[in-house]
Amino acid sequence: MVSKELKRLSRRELVDIIYQMKKNEQQLQEEIASLQEQLEDKRIRHSMAGSIAEAATSVTNLFATAQAAADLYLNEITCMREETEKECAKMIEQARKTAESISQATEVADQEQSEKWLQFLEEIDEGEENEQ
Repeated sequence: MVSKELKRLSRRELVDIIYQMKKNEQQLQEEIASLQEQLEDKRIRHSMAGSIAEAATSVTNLFATAQAAADLYLNEITCMREETEKECAKMIEQARKTAESISQATEVADQEQSEKWLQFLEEIDEGEENEQ
């Protein structure tokens, strides 16, 4: 039936039909290319969404690791501070004891020197009395 109708058409009409069909085919090819491009874009977005989710998980793990390292560091600093404070307290106590012993030794020496001085003065007084 279609072939009978085509036979009745003139050459010009047939060329117009072929032209329209080619034009229609070209539009369909462009539409197919556009749809394929959109499909590929969606695939890329889908894969990127997976990549973004993986990156977010990695960042979360990175932050957890960094927090654990920071906590460990702060723990070490606290322990070092406590040890340093204990050592300082010991050194202060030793310095206080040393200062007390030096002070006592100085007092004893001062007393001995005072007694010797008094003896010396008494001897001088006795010597003067004997001379007179």
